[in-house]
Amino acid sequence: MMCEECGIRPAKFHLTTVMGGERQDRSLCPVCFAKYQKKLPGIDFTNLAGILSGILEAGVNGAEAEENENEARACARCGTSYLDFKRTGMVGCAQCYNAFREPMEALLTRVHGNTQHAGRVPGGVRSGASIRMNIERLRQQLNQAVTDEEYEEAARLRDRIRALSAQLEENAPAGKEDAKDER
Repeated sequence: MMCEECGIRPAKFHLTTVMGGERQDRSLCPVCFAKYQKKLPGIDFTNLAGILSGILEAGVNGAEAEENENEARACARCGTSYLDFKRTGMVGCAQCYNAFREPMEALLTRVHGNTQHAGRVPGGVRSGASIRMNIERLRQQLNQAVTDEEYEEAARLRDRIRALSAQLEENAPAGKEDAKDER
């Protein structure tokens, strides 16, 4: 794209100005941009990069400090460090999940968007685990609906929870009778 001001050099900058409610967008070469920079009083473009750099570095340094703190963690039972977990993707024992709880939750949220399993469950849709998982998800939605004062939605969710709970109770006695028959 060529500079809209001179039409000779390639544009390297995109300048948007709003004056009197009117917006102007221009693509400018470095020479023409320097001319506009002189026309705009009170704006220091050279320092703008420094300000943005400082903001970004503060965020990165904060994340690095937290990451260093997490890497120092270790499981009291097996001695596996969080750094070992990061390298291998495997924990040493069941206690590691408690030792690394906060960084693992942050990792799961970053990767999957949630820490709660929301996928398919072996055994089909009618399995008890699947129904309990749906009831828990609906309860969370119900709490949010009540918080947001969406009472019609809350009533609909309450009715779905009751129906799933009834379905779970129907399946539970059948499962117990099957276990008795196997003896």
